Amino acid sequence: MSSQETYQQPTPEAPLPAMPPAAPAPAPLPAPTRRAPGLALVLSFFPGLGHLYLGLYQRAFGIFLAFALSIWLAEHADLGIVVAFVWFFAVIDAYRQAQMLNMGLTTEPLMAPEQRAKAARRGTLGFGAFLLVVGLVLLYNQFYPIDFSFLQDWWPLILVAAGIWMVVAHFREKAKLAAKAEEPGPSPEI
Repeated sequence: MSSQETYQQPTPEAPLPAMPPAAPAPAPLPAPTRRAPGLALVLSFFPGLGHLYLGLYQRAFGIFLAFALSIWLAEHADLGIVVAFVWFFAVIDAYRQAQMLNMGLTTEPLMAPEQRAKAARRGTLGFGAFLLVVGLVLLYNQFYPIDFSFLQDWWPLILVAAGIWMVVAHFREKAKLAAKAEEPGPSPEI
């Protein structure tokens, strides 16, 4: 036989290269849930309830607080038109959010488990501190009445404090992202 015609079998001692295990198939995404815009609209007659139905919990809480604040402003500062504005905004926004969720123009507010745990801890601590302070003030008020009439003149200070908090949080987040972008990544291996 010529050297061209010889065929050599692989020796049995040589191990075959090991193949890495196949990655498991990704879990299928759940089918998007259709939300009824009409039901969201009807539920929003009580501000915030339509957004709860849609799963937009932070938005629902914010709208409910805005509605409660607008009622307080109507009673104390003759700003009754604000109540109507907040109510109409809640109704129209719930309807539009339901449509946007159904069309896929906005995503449902789902978080990764790590983010959800972090947000739950942070929210629990903040809300717990808030309840503690409010409870202590109300308990103190039971035995030594506090004159809250100064709040009529100083209530905008709450808005100023909230604004300062949001601006500072924005710049902290921006600085954190800039620091993360400047961190050297792992060096590529050659």
